[in-house]
Amino acid sequence: MNIDEIKKQADYCLSCKVKPCQKGCPLGNDITEFIAAIKTEDYKKAYEILLDTTVLSPICGRICPHFKQCQGSCVRGIKGEPVNIGKLEAFIGDMAIKEGWEIDKLEDKKNRKVAVIGGGPAGITAAAYLARRGYEVTIYEKHKMLGGLLTHGIPDFRLPRDVVYNTIQKVLDLGVNVVLGKELGKDIKLEELQERYDAVLLTFGANISSMMHIEGENLERCIWTEMNF
Repeated sequence: MNIDEIKKQADYCLSCKVKPCQKGCPLGNDITEFIAAIKTEDYKKAYEILLDTTVLSPICGRICPHFKQCQGSCVRGIKGEPVNIGKLEAFIGDMAIKEGWEIDKLEDKKNRKVAVIGGGPAGITAAAYLARRGYEVTIYEKHKMLGGLLTHGIPDFRLPRDVVYNTIQKVLDLGVNVVLGKELGKDIKLEELQERYDAVLLTFGANISSMMHIEGENLERCIWTEMNF
């Protein structure tokens, strides 16, 4: 969407006082208010409103199942098309990257350390909000890059890698430390981390590989390969 389309879509929002779209969002994004900020062209304010509940707006705006969540709850959708909330969120997230808007810190530095195990969406988000509150955070990731499902499971045409990397970098700019190539239970032990940190947060995925259950998958010369990233 270009800027004119963004403004048109924002103006299409009814600014409902009961905010059904917010109730439909698993994160509780204050959608009505961030769209209201877009209406007045206060884009940075819109970004700051989103930061209250998400640091992944350029990503969530692209890949969230909006029609099952916020857009599916939009009053406009009862008799017509709902407000394109995903596009508006992605627009603000992309602008934050382009303009170099930082994720602000909310509290002074604390003398407390937290280890976050897993560098996927949950781990990155947890690290960001802990760092904003002044905690010293270290993310441990078994792969050679952060992102989890964002980098290993979603194709680039669906979620451009530069969007993922730039979004993650904003979190790292809060002073979050990262240790790559270290797997819990193999390279590091939970007991060891508990001795070194005040708290340990487990945010690794629960992906389980499975057969496709289609006719012919067990035929001779049909090779099934488990993908390990």
